[in-house]
Amino acid sequence: MKRIFLAILSIVLLFTGCENVDFGDTNKNVNGPSDPSTASLMSGAMTSFATRTGRPYRITPTLNVQYFMQLVYNDEMLYANYPGYWSSYYVQRLSSLQLVIDICTDPETSADPLVIVNGYPDNQLAVAMIFKSVIFKRVTDLFGDVPYAEALDVEATLTPAYSAQEDIYAGMIADVKAARNMIDLAEAGPVGDAIYGGDMEMWVRFANSFLMSLSMQLTEAGSSKIDAEGVFTEALGHSGGVIDDLSNEAWYTFDVPNGFDNPWNWMRPADYGVSQELVSSMKGAGDNKVTSNTTYDERLQYIMADTSQVGLPYGYLDYASNQADVNTTFIDAATSLPILNAGYVYLQRAEAAARGWTGESVDEMLAAGIVASYASFEALYGPGTGLAIPEGAADAYAAARVADVATAAGGALQVIGEEKWLALFPLGYDAWSEWRRSDYPALLPAPDAINDGNIARRYNYPSDEATLNSVNYDAGVAGLSPAQDINTARMWWDK
Repeated sequence: MKRIFLAILSIVLLFTGCENVDFGDTNKNVNGPSDPSTASLMSGAMTSFATRTGRPYRITPTLNVQYFMQLVYNDEMLYANYPGYWSSYYVQRLSSLQLVIDICTDPETSADPLVIVNGYPDNQLAVAMIFKSVIFKRVTDLFGDVPYAEALDVEATLTPAYSAQEDIYAGMIADVKAARNMIDLAEAGPVGDAIYGGDMEMWVRFANSFLMSLSMQLTEAGSSKIDAEGVFTEALGHSGGVIDDLSNEAWYTFDVPNGFDNPWNWMRPADYGVSQELVSSMKGAGDNKVTSNTTYDERLQYIMADTSQVGLPYGYLDYASNQADVNTTFIDAATSLPILNAGYVYLQRAEAAARGWTGESVDEMLAAGIVASYASFEALYGPGTGLAIPEGAADAYAAARVADVATAAGGALQVIGEEKWLALFPLGYDAWSEWRRSDYPALLPAPDAINDGNIARRYNYPSDEATLNSVNYDAGVAGLSPAQDINTARMWWDK
């Protein structure tokens, strides 16, 4: 087989940097498996992506969009300018998916019975390509220009160039389209698929929905290389459909007996609380409300342990008491993690209609997005808790929010942006990307901010990049506005 050894040392050096030196066979893991399993590689990458815990890998984006606030150890909430981390995205996830791609595109290895037993090779390849783009979107949305074109080819360079974010988006869109188009519904899906269990019809829906998100992220960028509207409408009109129902949402279900827990189980409730900004906005009244909503939102019961509490205001150095307890169901080890839900997809369609990209009804798509989000919250956080959304509450709230379009200062785009913020909970990464693009909801910086007084808009590059990959690091910084490696600099799509 070709290229079937995991070049562990090369991967590590790739993101710590060094000179291009021929180390002979040093990069060969002679103790590793000679025939890596594509099923294990894929499931490992997906599971690592879904279960990664820690403040920079899980908590920080939720603080930046003010879902939560920190009671102690609150440097992230106050926007401390410290280096970010990307090594586990590249080493434990992207490298594994790239190996699946290499195996399934090589005529020799793709025909191996050990590969075919894990599903039709083109379907394995398609899922690996789609999920690779899911991970790369997170990395580029966190940092800006990042290693992309050269990042996963350790034979080419140990100091990879940073690709321009516009080129990364163009590459992701091309890869997801190609992957979707190669899917064969008559053949077996991947054994290692930890999201849809090899259901390739669901992956077509996911690919179309993800293409819609990729294109919508570019509304402020003004790309000369990507027709964002065209990408969106092609995906929406594709015969394979989009995620439009609870039954085809993408979730990760955790295998608790084998040690794979909901990553939010790592969060210490004593250290975090629900922000007053979120609580007041969902109650439709109260201090620090950041949305145009004036109607009680029943989804709050799944976020807060005690909905009579008012939350705590975001962004202060010290707090006297806790009135913002997180619902323990949300952080239970066995609670599934949403990856892409129907509510968000409908709200993307609502925004596309508001922008004139489609002929769909803004009101209908907005209402459908809210109702679908209510269903997702109830399915994720309701079973076994005794919590339930009252009959008719979703429709009533949706009707009220549709009516708010006429009075909100920003019209439909404002209400849609605010509802995306709610529908995406607890996916702080996606909510943060949406807020930076749309400026909705109307979040205010932490009063006790310790950066330049503005909400963070990116992660700083990892600390060793400036010294060990300096030429490419400098090029990446030059793509920011201002051209400084700080957390308030703006990346290409963040205008």
